[in-house]
Formats: sequence, structure tokens, C-alpha cells
Amino acid sequence: MRLKLFAVFMSLAMLTGLAACGGTAGPAGTQGTEPAGGTPAATDTSAPPNISLSFLRIGNDEAERTFWNEVIAAYESDHPGVTITYDEAAIGDAMDEKLTAEFASNNGPDIIGHGILSIASRAEQGHYIPITKFYNEWDGKSDIFPQLIQLGTYKGEIYGIAYSPAPYVFAYRTDLLSAAGYDKPPQTWDELLQYAQKLTVKDSNGNITQAGFAFPSAGGNLVEYDVLAFGNGGGFVSADGDPTLNSPENIEAMQFAQKLADCSIPFNNNETNPFMTGNAAMTFIDNIKLSPMFKDAAYKDKIALAMPPVNKGKPADFSGSRLLFIGKDCKNQQAAFDFIEYAVSKPVVEKRGTDLDVPVVLTSAEDWYISLDPFNSIRADCVANGQGMPITTWSSVFQRVRNEAVQSVLNGGDPAQALNDAQQELEQQIASDQ
Repeated sequence: MRLKLFAVFMSLAMLTGLAACGGTAGPAGTQGTEPAGGTPAATDTSAPPNISLSFLRIGNDEAERTFWNEVIAAYESDHPGVTITYDEAAIGDAMDEKLTAEFASNNGPDIIGHGILSIASRAEQGHYIPITKFYNEWDGKSDIFPQLIQLGTYKGEIYGIAYSPAPYVFAYRTDLLSAAGYDKPPQTWDELLQYAQKLTVKDSNGNITQAGFAFPSAGGNLVEYDVLAFGNGGGFVSADGDPTLNSPENIEAMQFAQKLADCSIPFNNNETNPFMTGNAAMTFIDNIKLSPMFKDAAYKDKIALAMPPVNKGKPADFSGSRLLFIGKDCKNQQAAFDFIEYAVSKPVVEKRGTDLDVPVVLTSAEDWYISLDPFNSIRADCVANGQGMPITTWSSVFQRVRNEAVQSVLNGGDPAQALNDAQQELEQQIASDQ
């Protein structure tokens, strides 16, 4: 099936490729037109030879690595003379340290796939260039969901184009819940904790062999806690742009995380979630990481998705997005943007939806995506009801102090004290930066 899908994708790529250095101009100097269905028009592929672009993306999961290698191979095949070197780094410090070091040596990547939290800081440092002028000249811009364009906008300039809405989904094992007497997923925190405690299995030594709920004890970006905070009416930024880590809602969410962690096998969220190995009944997980499990025959009809259970207020979730940026050291910005256009063209977006179960970024592909899989409506709801990382200059510090607070609490620390300490450290850092 993968070979057939890739063959179709390659064929579509040949029809929809964008010239690596030719903008949107059509053959023989004519202006390209967009055929019915929103598919980008074929353009002049006589790109100048020896265009080399480098691409660094956040994350090190196999499914996404395979996707990008296939997309790059198709693009290079359709654009003779263009070479794209792919690289990746794990979520968290690994990605930020790599980017910072490369930009400091004036050898930063041409194209960067990164998250929302990177925008303000990297834009202020001049690491990302504004791409508003390229966006305004792009024929396909009206097909991108407007809210996704806003995610890549900072101080009135567009810096990034969203390619991968990244909701965390509530995943559960229908067979394990059924065996425990549950015929539907939990809807509230009380139900979630009850389910988790009943579904936790321990050996004779008291070690957990099956987590009732897999909650990470460490990781690059512990947004699993954010899911709980948002589901309790909490948040991390005031209307005035000030941090609010130690709000009552956030403290209550941290207290609940501590209870859930008692039902979990310790793990790092940059590594394999126990749910993926069949050792957990429920979890919050990055939608992309779950994709291989749905393709595994051993779990056929045993996995389901739902919106995360909430405690207060309306349904809520963490849903960021990965975006494509152009780096300050890029020598051929038009070629870089041409690849970005290609990466969010309809054939590639649909390939992403098929291969990785990722919600689409194009209005023209929305109905197709929902019809593709019964759980895609859930994924779309997670995006629609999701909040992302703070788009502030202090977002990277927030990530660090929030992570430290979560890890402190899961190691026995007091939730209120941990968040008060995190709030104080973040406020002091903001003050020192002013």
C-alpha cells in the first residue's frame, strides 16, 4: 500500500512541482494558473543547477523522518539541480542548542521546521527572516486556514507557514477498557483517575507492568501537563502578555498530574511512550507519534481516540503546529520558499494526512481528510479546541521552568511550591532581559 501511495504521490509531484528558483512564473514566461481542486499548477522546472538547500526539522520520530525523505526525493526528482540536505533534532534543548550553534557560526539551515515557541525569540534575534513578501506573491495563500497563518505571524510580519498541526490526542485501548468493564472513554478528571487506577497492573514486587495512564516523568516539552491545565480552565499567559504559571487552575492541574503519575510507568516523552509498546491503557500523545500503532495489525480495532477529559469549562487540548521558516543564512530565499510552497501543496498535504494522520492545513482538503478516517473528526476537534505554546520572547524559558516544575512534582515535590518557584524564576528572567 505504501508503495502504491508513494507512486501516486510521485506522479502528482511531477504535475504540481514548483520551480526551485522561478517563483510562480509559468513556462516560457507565462503566468501559471491553478487548476480545479486547488492543485498547484505545473511550472517551469528548468531551475539553475547546483542549488543546495539545507533543512532542519524538530523531532526524531521514524514516521515523520520517512515522510520528509520521500517528499524531498520527489521534489529533487522533479527539480533537477536542486539538492536538499535533511537533518533533524529531538524536541527541546537538542533542537534549540543545534539551531543556536549553527546560527552563531553563520551556517544556519536554509529551511527550518520548528514549533510556535521558537517564533518570537528567533525573530527578535534575526535568526528567522520575514517571509511576508513571498507569502503575498503566492497564488496558493488563500487555501491555507487563516488561523494557521496567524500562528506564524509576529509583530505584523509572517515568519512561518504551518505545515503540521500537532494536537495531542487522548488515546485509549478499547480492549483493555472493555475488559475492565468500561464501554466508553472517560469524560471527566474523576472518571479518568478512576479508570487509570483500575487499569494499572503491578507485579508481585509492586512494579507497574501496565500503566493505567502513561504520563511522562521527563521530556523535551512536557505539554502533557498543559493538556490538563487547559482542561481545567488554566493557561500560561495573561491578556497583557504576562506569565501566569502559578494560577489556582494550573496548581490544581499539577496536583492531578501527580495523581495520574502514580498510575504510570516512568518514561521520557522524547522516547517511546509505553502506550506504543502495549504497556499502557490510556495516554495523551502527539498525534503523529501514534500513527505507526494504527498501522500495526496487532492493534487493529483496539485503539480509539477522544477529546481529553476535562475538569472545568469547555473541551480543551494542547495543539501547537510545526511551521516552516527560512533562516538568516539562506543564500537563495526564493528557492527555499518554493520548497515551502511545495511542502504545503495539496498532494503533499494529502500525503501527510494519509501517511501520518495529520490534520490538513488547506481548506480544499478538509472534507477529504474527515472522510478518510473515522477518527479524523476527533483530530480536527483537537485542533479546533487547542491552545499552543506562548508566542512570547520568554517562551523558551517558560518551557524549561515548566518542565522543571512538572519533574519536581512527579518526584514528590509540592505542586503549589513548584509552580510558585517557576513563576518567580520566569519573572526574574523577563525582568533581566528588559
